[in-house]
Amino acid sequence: MKLLTWIFTKVTYTCTFCDAVQTIPLRRVHAFERFNGLDEGQPVLIHCPKCRQGVQYPSSYRSHTGHFIAVDPADLPKNAFLHDAY
Repeated sequence: MKLLTWIFTKVTYTCTFCDAVQTIPLRRVHAFERFNGLDEGQPVLIHCPKCRQGVQYPSSYRSHTGHFIAVDPADLPKNAFLHDAY
């Protein structure tokens, strides 16, 4: 991955309940994946900090291992890592 692309690319997380949106730099998502030792292709979901009832799912991106991550909001994956607060 090119350095400038890696520094400035952002992943958009959208809530399934209230449609709240937050953007997180890709480098932080990669660091989080490495720190928690996630499996290849395992997405990170976040409890919504605004409504606390929904789950925020990421837009499509490549994980730190190079796997393409695409989450369908209607069918959330069972193997996803659920982060409680961000």
